[in-house]
Amino acid sequence: MEQISPTRSELLSRRAQIRLARQGADLLRGKREALVREFLSELQRFADTREALAKELGRARQSLMRALAVDGPESLASAGLASVRTIELQTTQRSIWGTKIVEVATDYVPRTSEERGFSAAGASARIDETAERFEAALELLLRAAPLDRKLARLAEEIRRTSRRVNALEQRMLPSLEEQVQYIRGVLDQREREDVLRLKHLKRMRS
Repeated sequence: MEQISPTRSELLSRRAQIRLARQGADLLRGKREALVREFLSELQRFADTREALAKELGRARQSLMRALAVDGPESLASAGLASVRTIELQTTQRSIWGTKIVEVATDYVPRTSEERGFSAAGASARIDETAERFEAALELLLRAAPLDRKLARLAEEIRRTSRRVNALEQRMLPSLEEQVQYIRGVLDQREREDVLRLKHLKRMRS
């Protein structure tokens, strides 16, 4: 045990530290519970979106292979250049018990054949289907990627908060309580010795 001055002021100081540590642990547990609730509320949505994305990408790859085999890479490249578009993302930040979470939104929607920039006469139904599949996959990707990042941020903060709770509950509080017991024991021993000395003095005087 570290060198401790067994005085009443030190006893009061250690007890105050224990109260603060317990309050801190309670606050951190509350924060962790809020983060876990947020994590679980988004986890199923992410799992569903990721599953849908995997299926849609599988269909898109099949469409791409068919278009490549029949129409050739030049036709696909030409259609791709004609259908280039800009996608805008909007980010906002909110706080969950002091943890900054970035939310991402977009107004992206898959386009119709007429909106893609190439005519039906210049591209086959296979190329049109490929474009449709990949735009559907992109919509799911734009939903899944921010969720993935958000869940990673929440998971890391949950781990960090748990480490801080454990440090308080498993190391700091036991150490402080042990110090209080030590100081209390020394003070009690001194009180007993003082009582014995007083009794001895009274016997001597009498």
